[in-house]
Amino acid sequence: WYYHSVGGVALKERSNDCLFITQKHCIRILFGDLDTYLDKQSTCARARPYGMQKLGQSYFKKEHTKPIFNKLKIMTVQNLFKYHCITEFFKIIKYRCPYTLFECINLSNRVTSNTVILTRKSNTFLHAAAKLWNTMNKRVLTPAKGLETSLHLIKLRTRAIIFQVQSADLRETWTPSNFLI
Repeated sequence: WYYHSVGGVALKERSNDCLFITQKHCIRILFGDLDTYLDKQSTCARARPYGMQKLGQSYFKKEHTKPIFNKLKIMTVQNLFKYHCITEFFKIIKYRCPYTLFECINLSNRVTSNTVILTRKSNTFLHAAAKLWNTMNKRVLTPAKGLETSLHLIKLRTRAIIFQVQSADLRETWTPSNFLI
């Protein structure tokens, strides 16, 4: 959680972010197609049948990770940061703990509104979380209960929305809209 509150703000909303590339590499190692991987590692010319000694373009092609992420319901690092921002921000607003952070939040005075009045733009956890909260609160809160909605329900709805966005668009390739909530 510490990384997400400090370094998560610096994550980029695109598929070539260094941390996301590392995550995809780890996903390929842990959950990728083992038979394909082992077949690629038989690089000795004697290990492959005659006529297949030359390694073509398909040998160097990496396995697509988006189907693995969607099948195993794994969030990308960008979406994981958003998930934690929304749930932690909800806890700060609902339980007013830690109080020092709650004091920095400027809630709207409207009775039916749960939006946060944003301060000037900054690269901090509170600003990023407040921005995400303003886009998501109407979708995750129960209208009749408002902030009395259970934390468990907030987490379930947030995960569902994030997975819906993450799995949208093309089946095998990542697009910028897979990271936009």
